[in-house]
Amino acid sequence: MPHSPRPSVHKGSESIDDYLKAIFALGGAEGRRVGSTALADRLKVAPASITNMLQKLAAAQSPLVEYERHRGVRLSDMGRRRALEIVRHHRLIETFLHRMLDYNIDELHDEAERLEHFISERFEARIDAKLGYPDRDPHGCCIPALDGTMPPSHRMRCNCPE
Repeated sequence: MPHSPRPSVHKGSESIDDYLKAIFALGGAEGRRVGSTALADRLKVAPASITNMLQKLAAAQSPLVEYERHRGVRLSDMGRRRALEIVRHHRLIETFLHRMLDYNIDELHDEAERLEHFISERFEARIDAKLGYPDRDPHGCCIPALDGTMPPSHRMRCNCPE
């Protein structure tokens, strides 16, 4: 079933998107706090760089994270919406590449990583419609809806890491 368009959420750089996606993945659906060391390991970035970026994201006019030194970080509501938008882009792109362009499953992730930051909302909507509004990607992970919710099968019949 078609989704209604959503206003774009806080567009940032690829790096910011990668941070938000990593915090989302490590913090899970519950939004647990994530330590700087775990984030540095996941992103393969120096701990000092992690601290600088988290401070920047927390101090923004519309903060994307809630950060407390020595307590870790979690996504703000706006940060969670942006992280889910990027996860949606990634999983729709993987599905498109697999179904329509015959990419092998082991090629999907890296290609989707490169493209997820750059697709327009219009392009996203066309991919979604062309694919018949899928709720799971080729890996069995749920594709978030436009409003950031997961399909009813989330956590019951999926392979979602979060």
